[in-house]
Amino acid sequence: NCTQKTLSIEVSGDIIVYNALSPNGANPTFVVDYIQFIPETQKNVVTIFDRWQNPVWKGENYNNDSVVFRGVANNGDELPSGTYFYKIEFASGKKPKTGFISLKR
Repeated sequence: NCTQKTLSIEVSGDIIVYNALSPNGANPTFVVDYIQFIPETQKNVVTIFDRWQNPVWKGENYNNDSVVFRGVANNGDELPSGTYFYKIEFASGKKPKTGFISLKR
């Protein structure tokens, strides 16, 4: 006779934001580790801004796979190399994360 057990795994901690991407190189996307696994960070809005604080890209429920920033604006234009800024807001009420991204083509 076999016995079955069910295990529950609760993921805790925080997301890790990597602030450099090279769409034509080794780091082709903006990576936010663990965002899709931590329950309080799964429902989110990620906005990327240029240096004049104009939003150039926005995605809901960022997951590093189907919703991911690849250095292309929402209008389809490739963004030039430079420094951009991000804001990650969470539906759970968790404090937003902000920072910068270096984009190198």
